[in-house]
Amino acid sequence: MKIILSLFLILILMVTLIFKVDNSALVLQEEALHRAFMAFSLAKGLNAIISLIQGTELSFTPVGIGLTFSVGEVLDPFNDMVERFSWVMLAASVSLGIQKLLLVLSAKLFLQVLLSLSILTSLLLLWLNKLQKSKLLFYSLKLFAFLVILRLGAVVFVYSSEALYNSVLEVEYKEASAVIESTKKELDALEKKNNNMVNSNKNESSWQWVGSNVDKVKKSLNISKQLRGLEKSIEEASQNIITLITIFIVQSVLMPLLFLWLSILSMKVIFRVEFNEEKLKLLYNHSYK
Repeated sequence: MKIILSLFLILILMVTLIFKVDNSALVLQEEALHRAFMAFSLAKGLNAIISLIQGTELSFTPVGIGLTFSVGEVLDPFNDMVERFSWVMLAASVSLGIQKLLLVLSAKLFLQVLLSLSILTSLLLLWLNKLQKSKLLFYSLKLFAFLVILRLGAVVFVYSSEALYNSVLEVEYKEASAVIESTKKELDALEKKNNNMVNSNKNESSWQWVGSNVDKVKKSLNISKQLRGLEKSIEEASQNIITLITIFIVQSVLMPLLFLWLSILSMKVIFRVEFNEEKLKLLYNHSYK
């Protein structure tokens, strides 16, 4: 048991000092933060396009007959969902940013030095016969466990979160983002057509307008038909927005809460364990009585 514990301490020391676990974890965290930023930008872009469409109306007044046609009414429910989506993505981005900060703090030199000293001290106490019954070994191991959580807890969390994303969430994230991006492009094309009709209507005189009245009504009806054709795309986009919300809530809210709960629970266990000479005897394979 003493040999196994010694090998474990040496392994942690090697991971801390030799392997670049912090750099790799930081790269993974940057990728997660980038995904959140991209989703947030997509939400704000959708919101901006919908706002432009909702803010425009096509007005016709041929010979005292008035007709006002709004192309944004059908987008109201979808726009409400997009606004809530943007808030969720903003919160997810902030959460991932905080996780990145904790990861950077865990890699600071002073924490690495403290962990290394606790490991070396534990190894020394573990193999010195005169100190085998000492409480120093017990408290040194408690300090080691506490520093391991501070030093490597954030790294383990980042790797675990990325493993969950790669194995379960990646495909759904890419498919949902592609559908929402496609819907954004369709709305952008609709907004440009709508804007061109509004500008054309403003620039023409009343006599020119009467001459092209039929064509304009046809164009407006075409836009209405195109907008109704987008209803299926909007429905699919709404479903995929819910998918993205679920993904980022799991990755940026539920996973950190689980990590925090496990960390607190581990620390409570560490500090509640009391010194017991019988437990230390197990480390030395009953080499003394």
